[in-house]
Amino acid sequence: MISIYSANIAFFIPLQIIKVKMKRSIPLAIIILLLAAACTNYKKIEVRSVKLNSFKLVSTSRASIELDYIINNPTGTTIILSSGEGIITKKGLDFAQLEVQKPDTLPPRSIKSGKLVFDAVLLDPISLLSMGLNISSWKAEDFHVNTKMVFRTTSGYKRTLRHKNIPLKDLINKF
Repeated sequence: MISIYSANIAFFIPLQIIKVKMKRSIPLAIIILLLAAACTNYKKIEVRSVKLNSFKLVSTSRASIELDYIINNPTGTTIILSSGEGIITKKGLDFAQLEVQKPDTLPPRSIKSGKLVFDAVLLDPISLLSMGLNISSWKAEDFHVNTKMVFRTTSGYKRTLRHKNIPLKDLINKF
């Protein structure tokens, strides 16, 4: 009788091992499938156009800059520009600080045209006076931009984009 029980136990041990392995692998397979279904190709997001709409001097050291844009978001998720800031430097010294006034949202699978409003604060008014008040006489090669933008999705994904020492001349030519 002992041999019958041992034969039965020997039969169930491999089944028990397979059952334990299945319990471990099923959640892993479900997680992998969910991640694969949720992944979208964010490289397909296309900035079609950006135009400077207005530049308003609020005071002697503050300005409001408004940009019009058209962006194609073919992904299946809503993308939110939650914050954006930047520093304009002139020959390595901080010249002005930029900050996005309010967050903007890009709906999924759509082409959106919208406006971004930036606050610009002049950090060194003496350098402004030394360059002269005629903006057309300024050399764009002297200015560089450092930016930090934080993008979020409704699914919780967060991406921070940082760019350092972008020549302002290249940005002006691009836009």
